[in-house]
Amino acid sequence: MVYGLLSGRLAGLAIPENIDLWADWRFDHWGPWLLSRLLHGGLYLAGAVIAHRALVLLLRRAEAVLKGRDGGEQEAKRDQTLIAVTRRTGVVVIYTVFALVVASDFGVQVGPLIAGMGIAGVALGFGAQYLVKDVITGFFLIFERQFALDDVVMINGITGSVEEITLRTTRLRSARGELHVIPNGEIRCVTNLTHQWARAVVDVGVAYRSRLEEVFKALEEVAARVSKDEKAAAALLEKPEVVGVTALGDSAVTVRIWAKTKSGKQWETERLLLRMVKEVFDERGIEMPFPQRTVSVDPQLASLLSGRGGE
Repeated sequence: MVYGLLSGRLAGLAIPENIDLWADWRFDHWGPWLLSRLLHGGLYLAGAVIAHRALVLLLRRAEAVLKGRDGGEQEAKRDQTLIAVTRRTGVVVIYTVFALVVASDFGVQVGPLIAGMGIAGVALGFGAQYLVKDVITGFFLIFERQFALDDVVMINGITGSVEEITLRTTRLRSARGELHVIPNGEIRCVTNLTHQWARAVVDVGVAYRSRLEEVFKALEEVAARVSKDEKAAAALLEKPEVVGVTALGDSAVTVRIWAKTKSGKQWETERLLLRMVKEVFDERGIEMPFPQRTVSVDPQLASLLSGRGGE
């Protein structure tokens, strides 16, 4: 039964009697054309691969030249970021051109296609204006080198380490491990906490009855001990400096000591300064006041309460 159905189906097909001649005639029409286009496509692909390879070699050469200059670790990170974005953008441009050339060789009208894409882009631009804004802002962020990978920055009130920069978004990793993805178009203010150098600042409150001369001598001792610490000395650019009195509070006099450090080393230096301040102040008996509360009880109320207690 199945054989009969298949036989009926095949009998209904209009198959030329001279099938071999028909196949040769069709191949004579499209065979050489297809082979030539495939050959052209292979040549275009080889050209795209060569251009890609040339771009990579050129960027490696540029990276080697930039590494040779004495610009510091932060400048090296910014150069690395710029080179990475240039590589990605260049690859997209090269293979987009390759695709358009191959399409044109196969007979596709690339001109109207590009014009149509332009018109569609204008139409979509109204709806994608924020995307365009993100890309333009991202380009200037990278070009101006406002920050780079591994920099600690504060963007729109969010602080974190820069994990990734693209033309559209910037990714920040906070100290608690949270990942913040910020569209570049929404970036209004950038505070770079690790640009070139940083400063560790420690404010200490001392009692009003403390003698400031002794307090300053104690802070000088703190500066000397921190300078002798091997780990801290590797992070310091200058010896810690006693700034002096910075505020007169309700219950304490605030004095400040700070140190100029390498970028990203200010926080560990601050922790060391705080530990040394506590140790030295304890050794010298310098009081660091803390909030206290004094409770006064009305004598009549106290006697009344004591009388009730006797009952």
